[in-house]
Amino acid sequence: MSIMYLVSGMGGDRNKKWLYVFILLGLVSLTADMVYEGGRSVGGSYIESLGGSAIASAIASSGDLIGYGLRFVSGFLASLFASSAIFWGFTILGYAITVSAIPLLSYANSWESATMLYLLERVGKGLRSPTRDVILAEVTENIGKGKGFGIHELMDQIGAVAGPVAVSIALAAYGYKTAFMILLIPGAITILFLLVAYLLYPSVKSVEISTPKISFSGLGRRFWLYIASTTMLSLGYIHWMVLSYYLKCWGILTDPEIALAYTLAMLTDAAVAIPIGIVYDKLKFKSLYIAPLSALGTVLILLINLHGVTKTMAYASSALWGVTMGCFETIMRASIADILPPEKRAMGYGVFGLVYGISWTLGAFVFAYLLQISTVMTVVYTTITQIASILLITLL
Repeated sequence: MSIMYLVSGMGGDRNKKWLYVFILLGLVSLTADMVYEGGRSVGGSYIESLGGSAIASAIASSGDLIGYGLRFVSGFLASLFASSAIFWGFTILGYAITVSAIPLLSYANSWESATMLYLLERVGKGLRSPTRDVILAEVTENIGKGKGFGIHELMDQIGAVAGPVAVSIALAAYGYKTAFMILLIPGAITILFLLVAYLLYPSVKSVEISTPKISFSGLGRRFWLYIASTTMLSLGYIHWMVLSYYLKCWGILTDPEIALAYTLAMLTDAAVAIPIGIVYDKLKFKSLYIAPLSALGTVLILLINLHGVTKTMAYASSALWGVTMGCFETIMRASIADILPPEKRAMGYGVFGLVYGISWTLGAFVFAYLLQISTVMTVVYTTITQIASILLITLL
């Protein structure tokens, strides 16, 4: 069946277009996650194998600062021009950059060049995320935003599991070069699915019917409380680049095992996506307490008795890391859509991304430093930030 036949057949049923686009966006995330989560699953250990230091892994994690900063730029420009072409343009360009950067890691011959490619991959994510989320929020109106984002995250995490598994197997059998190169295949499929979604749904209704609004003052008190809570949460949420670096540096897990630990994190993320989405639709912001508790548990399990850490405890810590990421990718995205009106959402997602990126990157450097000097200080730091996040959620 040709793509044009598929498009024309679906186009006849206008009432179901949202459903087809919703499914296609889920498939886009599935295949794209195979690429970038496969590459990032061994990011810290790959940098360590190229001779990089713990700070080098933190530098690589700063790609999230760049990426989330670009979410703000992308959200700002999309809100300013209020154009469906801009929304889809940023989305397609962002995915194209992402699925190209990771396979190029095959040719990295230094930790500096690998770091640059990891940073470039985050540029792609930063460009596409706010505009993609606005489109997704629109096509999930009929099923509930929490459930819709949860289903989308489940599809997303299927790819996030498949990618690291494929990398782990290829890494054990052939090495890094082949492990990264095989990710070209799902990358090409990503662009195909995305183009079909665009052809089916070229006009984003909430964009076309609204007047561009880019004022920060209109975002409201609840939004800024939410942002403050997110800031404290992400400051104390250890970045996988740093975590995976120390899992290898401390000799707890091997390279293939680190990829499998990341796979477990993504499986956990997938398992909680729909349930916490359903809980969110019923309890709204009270469900946000899950994130700081799981972020705190990630560090406590691993560090309370560092010298007695086993592979099992490392995998348990990875699973809790996945729970926190599941919250970020489902209920925390859905919250923006419920706090803000449609014409403010692109800006809201952009601000959320910028603040999250800055705080998560700062937190990565703090963790990279503290883990070298004091386990106790690391535990205290994590505990303080997550308690602060919980208190701010209570105010929200």
